[in-house]
Amino acid sequence: MSSGYRSRQERDADVAKTRAETEKLRAEAAGAAQVAEVGAAKTETDKLAEQIKQAKLRKQLSEVNDTAKDDNSRRKAQRREQRAEDGHVFKLLVNIVMTLGLLAALPAQISYFINLHRPDDKNPSPAWSLAPVPFFLEILAWVGVQGTKWAHRKGLPRWPFWLLTASLAATAGYINMAHGAAEYGIVAGLALAATSVIGPLLAEVRQYLESKAAEDGRSLQQRAKDRRAERDAAKVRRAQEKVWQTEDEDRAEEYPNEFKEFRRIMIAYPTGAISRETAWERAWDTCHALPLSVTAGSLAAREVARTAIETLLEDADRSPESVAVDLFLTAAFQSGGGDDGPTGAPAGGLPGGPTGGGSRARSVDPQETATALGGKGKRAIRVRAAKAPEKPLSEADLDKVRRLADGLGDVDKLSLSNVRTAVGGGRNEYLVRLRDAVRTERQK
Repeated sequence: MSSGYRSRQERDADVAKTRAETEKLRAEAAGAAQVAEVGAAKTETDKLAEQIKQAKLRKQLSEVNDTAKDDNSRRKAQRREQRAEDGHVFKLLVNIVMTLGLLAALPAQISYFINLHRPDDKNPSPAWSLAPVPFFLEILAWVGVQGTKWAHRKGLPRWPFWLLTASLAATAGYINMAHGAAEYGIVAGLALAATSVIGPLLAEVRQYLESKAAEDGRSLQQRAKDRRAERDAAKVRRAQEKVWQTEDEDRAEEYPNEFKEFRRIMIAYPTGAISRETAWERAWDTCHALPLSVTAGSLAAREVARTAIETLLEDADRSPESVAVDLFLTAAFQSGGGDDGPTGAPAGGLPGGPTGGGSRARSVDPQETATALGGKGKRAIRVRAAKAPEKPLSEADLDKVRRLADGLGDVDKLSLSNVRTAVGGGRNEYLVRLRDAVRTERQK
């Protein structure tokens, strides 16, 4: 028989064992709870993902439905636009009017023809032999309508079919009017006449409009755009015409001879073959033989002004200051060389030679030097460049100078400035030879 006594170590071991088992159970419970939480979270995530997927699908389905509705609306709008462009409603109504016209006109004409009889017939009977005549008249009118359509497709003249349709429709209309007026009054007669005339008339109008539409393949928007462009172009054209009118009035008042020549040139050319600017330049050249806006008088005035300016500049060049500069340069260049010494500047001369220090030195003529130095025996040195070969005189430039002399009226009035203006510039030596050549020609 075992004793119930347990040692302290045994009891502590049991307590530790129990505690360990408790911790294990607690850990297992916590793990199970965590697994359950993870499973619940995964379930919620799956639910949210499914909801998002469903929302996306609903959105896509809504977009597909909206796109389908838009496409359907667009197709309907295109069909309406196409029907309006083709005149579908107008053509349909024309067909209805023609059908109703035949239904109203034929019975009236049949009644009229079968009730005809001879004046001496005591017991008249229906004239059944005349019953096909209304069909003949009405159908023949429509033969003219169809003939017009065929002639248009083949590019043939349509007026014979128009005459046929008009004459037969007018005949049928007159018969209906006379019969209706006699039986039911003038109003009924006019209405019955309209049933025979309006149908073929509308058919011809429809055919005419269709032919015009076939020739003009533009859409409604394009036609509206073209009409706006035409209106804008017309406004610009009217404004330009007003400007031209004012310009012509000013030219006719200020330059009557030139304007007369301008009108002659414009009339001589076919319309649009020459521009107004070119015609005016030619008229000016014919009258003045000078560039546009330049006359012999204005050229002479320019020459007078140029001569005055040149005279003023020459006077300025011979001022006391310029004389002093000439004396200084002459003394500087010849110092240390004596009267017959070297021409080179000495070491104490101006740096950089004749233009030392960037100063502007004027080449001094020997006679001018003698005058400026007052006979002191000093000799100025003038360096001359090698003379370039003479440029041959251009025949075109000679012609310009000849026309200039004709405009001035005298070769003695030729000067370097107006010759330079006439030929468009050049070296003085070349211009002098041009002037002298023309003077020599005219003086022979």
